[in-house]
Amino acid sequence: MSAGRTLVVGDVHGCLGELDELLVTAEFRRGDDRVVFLGDLLDRGPDPVGVLRRVRELGAECVLGNHEEKHLRYAAHEARRRGDRAYRNPMRPFDPKRAAEHAALTGDDLGWLAGLPRSISLGGGWMAVHAGFVPNVPASRQPPDVVIRLRYVDAAGKPATRERGEAGEPGIRRWAEAWTGPQSVVYEHHAQAEAGPRLDMPAPGVRCVGLDTGCVYGGFLTALVLPSEELVQVPSRTRLARQPEPEPDE
Repeated sequence: MSAGRTLVVGDVHGCLGELDELLVTAEFRRGDDRVVFLGDLLDRGPDPVGVLRRVRELGAECVLGNHEEKHLRYAAHEARRRGDRAYRNPMRPFDPKRAAEHAALTGDDLGWLAGLPRSISLGGGWMAVHAGFVPNVPASRQPPDVVIRLRYVDAAGKPATRERGEAGEPGIRRWAEAWTGPQSVVYEHHAQAEAGPRLDMPAPGVRCVGLDTGCVYGGFLTALVLPSEELVQVPSRTRLARQPEPEPDE
């Protein structure tokens, strides 16, 4: 494998062992290769805080995922509550495991998360984003809350709820089927049922690659290597009993 590559890594969700194995399998070369993570480093898996610290130690880039954004909002509400005894955090309380992981995040960790961009240019006509882009809206003008949660759009290209998409409502489709570019996009957030990465080619020269292959649910951790467009995968060492129901803001 040649130097000067970009490794784009899908949902890690606390799977530190798989991440380390993926870097070895991809023959990652520190100082030569660029590494870009697609968000959702945190929650669900065995060592979310360890994953965040590994990404920071690597000096890697990362887009903001909805799970990171949730931890940032929770921290902001808790900071306000500590300063105002009458204030109540409006968010649903974290379960004990997630609460312990949140408590382990340092001020430096939270500051790093707060500085994450919503999208990253990868060069060669590629963009990285956590969830997706609204069709017919330039990448530079995408709604910030939508790009970390988008899965489906309606016939007019407007964001549609997950419930409508998964119900198979007529006219509702994945955003990647409607995105006409001009950029090609690599994303995650929408797990591919433990299958291989999803490829959509919605317009000439435009490719959308979904890298969430369900590592934390017993699938694979996947990286896209650019510019060669090679896929590198390692199998999961982790299997949650089931994929949890999405919370209202996930």
